Amino acid sequence: KIIQLKRVLHPLLLVLVFTLSQCAKKGRPSGGPKDEDPPIFLTADPPYGTINFDKDEIKIYFNEYIKLKDLNKQLIVSPPLNPENPSLITPQGSPSKFISIKLLDTLKENTTYIFNFGNSVEDNNESNTLEGFKYVFSTGSYIDSLTLKGGVKNSFSSDDIKDIKMLLYRLDSSYTDSAVYNQKPSYVASTLDTSRFEFTNMKEGKYFLMALKDQASDY
Repeated sequence: KIIQLKRVLHPLLLVLVFTLSQCAKKGRPSGGPKDEDPPIFLTADPPYGTINFDKDEIKIYFNEYIKLKDLNKQLIVSPPLNPENPSLITPQGSPSKFISIKLLDTLKENTTYIFNFGNSVEDNNESNTLEGFKYVFSTGSYIDSLTLKGGVKNSFSSDDIKDIKMLLYRLDSSYTDSAVYNQKPSYVASTLDTSRFEFTNMKEGKYFLMALKDQASDY
């Protein structure tokens, strides 16, 4: 399906567009009832939303010890990086008060990048989840801001479809019908264990939207 992103997004065939919202939760003093609050993001180095990004390492700090669960499934980097030079992300297997991301791939110029951790960030003691956490930066002079949200249904049964990768290919002068086979998508999102997806921090333009059942993230 071809879509055009401007200030208004049009409905897609078999894609239901809706609005999501989140509420922040405040921390609970130590020694009180059982901790049911997720970790709280404190700061990052470079800061969240940095422009003219030129670093090779990112550190993201939280108010308590955290662990990363199912990172290989949950983490979506958009635009995707070269799988031959994957980012090194810690902690993995041990708790920490920060996430470290070491970038090994060369970043594109004038591009907004999103590291979407999905629901992988949990506190170390009670496994409370920080849902939908992401880190955003741009190698250019501004952060792209367009958003596309929706849900995926089976065209025959109208049943929700879960655990689907959603791929967007930019329709520009370089696009051909074979692009979905030999080019990386411009943006990637995932429905994870729901039927809902969200693209954020996108450039204005026309895109081809594709749904893919790909457990190996080989796109």
